[in-house]
Amino acid sequence: MRSGFAAAERVAPARAAKVLCELWFKLPAGPEKRLRGEAPAGSHVFELECLGTTVWGYDWGEGPLVYLVHGWGGSTGDFKFIAANLVASGFRVVAFDTPSHGNAGAGPWGDRHASGLHLIEAMNVVLEKFGTPHAVVSHSMGSLSSVHAMLQSGTEIGGVRLAMLAPFIGGQEGFRDTIGAIVPVGPRIFERLVPLGEAKAGIALDDFSLRGLAIDAPVLIVHDKGDRPNPFRHGQALADAWPNAELMATTGLGHRKVLANPAVSARVREFLSE
Repeated sequence: MRSGFAAAERVAPARAAKVLCELWFKLPAGPEKRLRGEAPAGSHVFELECLGTTVWGYDWGEGPLVYLVHGWGGSTGDFKFIAANLVASGFRVVAFDTPSHGNAGAGPWGDRHASGLHLIEAMNVVLEKFGTPHAVVSHSMGSLSSVHAMLQSGTEIGGVRLAMLAPFIGGQEGFRDTIGAIVPVGPRIFERLVPLGEAKAGIALDDFSLRGLAIDAPVLIVHDKGDRPNPFRHGQALADAWPNAELMATTGLGHRKVLANPAVSARVREFLSE
């Protein structure tokens, strides 16, 4: 595949861009194999209407409210260890699956395709149901979608503590680097891919970004130096740009192991308690 896209940069960039546009909006697994989580014992399971389907989630524990927001292709199960740690430490967690993810229903584009805007809309309906949180713990695209949802809903984001694990920054830079981690995308392919993706998603890529946002909330960014889909330099750039952000750099955890690492879970709990 990599050699094919390298050749397509020279001889068929338009065709390659169409293929990549389809792949970009395609989820990594269908209903039978998608990542899922289970509601913990003692939690309350809920379903909320969203985009003509249902958002599935659970409400667990008592104390300051914390939202757990998964990324692209993820689920509530990603936060199994972090959720248990937070509840044991006196927090209330609300975790949810966005359309076409986890235990949620199929979204507007079916079981295998979704958009970042669908993740934003799911966060919006959760905000409407449960209100402004004390904190948000998010992974990958969940960091991008949760921030944009709070800005859209008028949430006073400066008072929310944000723990971002392997954040996806979005924008043309983020999309180019994430796609480039899978297949080589040269400038001729990418310049054709951008308008196709923007037309399908209904938003300019640079309007769906963490870059350029003035975030003065307390932010903890956890990013592994070996993260391939979301390069470490992106998390470093956010930490440098936001006045109340700190960076926890890890090694050997990649993109997903940060979700289950005890040291990361402990630092998230400490950050939310500060």
